[in-house]
Amino acid sequence: MWGARPRPVPDESAGQRLIARGFASSPGADAKDMQLRPYRESDIPELVGLLNEAERGSYEFIPYAEEDIRVRLTGASCVLLAEDEQRQMVGLAYLRQDWYGETVSFYVRPGSSREEVADLLLPVIEPENKTGSLSTEIDSLDQDRLAFFTARGYGGEGSLYQMIAQLDHLRPLPQLAEGYLMRRLKPHEEEALIQLANAAYEGERLRPGILDRWRKEDPAFGTDWIQVAEYEGELVALVAARSEREYNEHYHASRGYLGPAGTLPTHRGKDLVKALTALAMNFLHEQGMQAVCLQTWHGNLPALAVIKALGFRLDHEWKILRKTLR
Repeated sequence: MWGARPRPVPDESAGQRLIARGFASSPGADAKDMQLRPYRESDIPELVGLLNEAERGSYEFIPYAEEDIRVRLTGASCVLLAEDEQRQMVGLAYLRQDWYGETVSFYVRPGSSREEVADLLLPVIEPENKTGSLSTEIDSLDQDRLAFFTARGYGGEGSLYQMIAQLDHLRPLPQLAEGYLMRRLKPHEEEALIQLANAAYEGERLRPGILDRWRKEDPAFGTDWIQVAEYEGELVALVAARSEREYNEHYHASRGYLGPAGTLPTHRGKDLVKALTALAMNFLHEQGMQAVCLQTWHGNLPALAVIKALGFRLDHEWKILRKTLR
């Protein structure tokens, strides 16, 4: 199964890019001149500027708007802001609970010291965790950020891969085992879809209202974008396809996205996701998409074998670091 996405976070609890990036190494305000304070919704306009400055130049950067920040911070269990002596916002940190664990995210305005701002925020926000451990995702090419978190007790736990394939031809559809049927999701089946995804991921992968959220992100989206496998009247596997509308508009591209994808444990080993992925790729091809991407964990060897056989190749990698706090 796959479908964990760094940005935008459409189907996860929020937001989109839950990764530690946006640090700058140039000298800035001293820690003694800075103060921490809670987040207020009135901070959103200034936060837009902070995140856009912090992330500009990162992989596949897309500028943030106010609604992106609002969605990102909705549901965060703790949000802290750092201000300099002139009360300019120089840092943001927040905690979120996602299906794969509790995450910590940092953003520091360029021109501020990474160590001073982050070391001001980190000791205060870490004790606010709810699960006893925190994880963060960092671009594998960013050795400075990897070293920063490693020095503060975060250890490597694997990688998140972004895989990409060209949609220049239709994929043949594998024949399913007897009794299984592939079809598109029906409009009234959102509850069944959520139950299937959460059981497949063994965690809260989707929440009620997800179909409306996906439609809001792309008005062209409908339940026909979601491919499912049925067995004896029960949904047992899924692959959701979507358009990467923001990416396409910003980069003048035509790329789709697959995820989440998964199979109920009792129905694995029957190539259901492989068949549904091929079907979803063909659907995106028919929608005029030229390429498609997805995310999966480096250790998910069965998924990697399936998607490589369908023409996917590694496009980018983020390292996952975790720290046990109690």
